[in-house]
Amino acid sequence: MTEIKAKAVIFDMDGVIVDSEPNIMEAKQNVLHRYGVYKPLSYHFKFMGMSFRDIWAQTRQELDLPASTEQLMAEYFEEVAQVRAKNGLQSIAGTVEFIKALAQNDFKLALASSSPLADIEEVLTTFGIKELFSAVISGAELAHPKPAPDIFLLAMEKLGVKAAESLVVEDSVNGVKAGLAAGAQLLVFNDPRYNPNRQIEGVNLVTTMTNLKVGPEKISY
Repeated sequence: MTEIKAKAVIFDMDGVIVDSEPNIMEAKQNVLHRYGVYKPLSYHFKFMGMSFRDIWAQTRQELDLPASTEQLMAEYFEEVAQVRAKNGLQSIAGTVEFIKALAQNDFKLALASSSPLADIEEVLTTFGIKELFSAVISGAELAHPKPAPDIFLLAMEKLGVKAAESLVVEDSVNGVKAGLAAGAQLLVFNDPRYNPNRQIEGVNLVTTMTNLKVGPEKISY
């Protein structure tokens, strides 16, 4: 059994708390289809953890789409709202229970997500965990979103903890890069649907969020 010692836990949201990637990918595909572009779902995997502005700027360039980044973002947010209304919000199994256990053991909690603040508020309210977080930060409001470490450094500052006392919970390559650059410990969720065999040096890898045990200032799996 592996044990992690920490005083604070900083969560990513998409793919860690909420199972949003299927909705996000469906909405992205719908936007591409408007322009007659058809890509496999795997095309979108590399964008996980990036801000939506950076995602659509890169997608526009790579696929030579005849629309501005702002227009593509507007179309995406329109599509994702419709997809979310159709499919609803589902949590990643085990994460909500993990968050509640951390709160019960007096861990300081923050959420640091690339998603817009409105989406963050909706997820935290839907799952009944909003009041458990002392800090909530949207990378959409930062000049340097993930993979830059800014969002996690700001979360640590708001929680009043050092990097060595912090555990970042992530699932995306860009989020992992940001967490490592911030100097934090990392717990990385390898979702079997997207990253069944991914290996990353210097982090704690899990393929399920259901087997995490919590005690005072320690987490084990």
